[in-house]
Amino acid sequence: MTQNLNKPNSSVARCNRFKLMGFLTLCGAQLCQAAEIKIGVSLSIPPYVIQETNSGIELELLNQALAVKGHTASIQYLPLARTFHELREGKLDGIINIKDGTLDNVFYSNVAITYQNCAISLEDNNFTINNIDDLNNKQVVSFQRASSLLGEEFAKMAKANSGYQEQARQVQQVYMLMKHRADVVVMDKNIFKYYLKQAYLEGKLTEKDLKQQAICHKIFPPTEYKFAFLSEQIRDDFNVGLKQITQDGSLVALQEKYRRLMSFETEAEASTKLTEPKIIKNDSY
Repeated sequence: MTQNLNKPNSSVARCNRFKLMGFLTLCGAQLCQAAEIKIGVSLSIPPYVIQETNSGIELELLNQALAVKGHTASIQYLPLARTFHELREGKLDGIINIKDGTLDNVFYSNVAITYQNCAISLEDNNFTINNIDDLNNKQVVSFQRASSLLGEEFAKMAKANSGYQEQARQVQQVYMLMKHRADVVVMDKNIFKYYLKQAYLEGKLTEKDLKQQAICHKIFPPTEYKFAFLSEQIRDDFNVGLKQITQDGSLVALQEKYRRLMSFETEAEASTKLTEPKIIKNDSY
């Protein structure tokens, strides 16, 4: 009787073994599913992509969304054409900032990020800019390749306007506007705000310059970008993660983090002269 009491119950032992095997199988499946995803990024576009610190709204959004399913992102900075080539060759698992139909044989995510290009002028100039035609006969400085990216009407204006030019370094656009060396700059409103602060921190703009009010003339529609992946499963995992960080407040917290990065709150608090400027009018969508 004593021996029977001390002997393990064989059915219980079998049950425990099955539970353990199931647990190990589940853990193994989760480990197999988690992956390091090689993502091609072609440009450093602060505040969306900040290559120097491997940060930015888009990169943090990417990392947070992939992490929901246990994935990590390995960022590969490459020229745009090479990102397309290496994705086709299978050397990359995905790329950011792409529109439907740009590439074949890839899986497009839901909309990940929205850019808002504006024609930005200074309020004191009192320009009326309601459409692209209103840019004619003005000194316009745009970002590189804008004439081929912003539609036929903009390309026509750029070709006919002798005062039109493009700048590879977008901080120069901000500097030229605030120093009255351009009438209008064409760029995304968040990129403008980021570089406005950088120009001030680098000593290229004074506190007097910052008292000027910039106006965002929204003559361009918002530009929605998706991410593209070679794997349908990874695309689906990213979409699940994107939905979760949107619903749980993580995305709002991320946006607030970069809003503070672009603001002058800290500088205004530390200065006896500088007040927090309202950087740009018509800022909301």
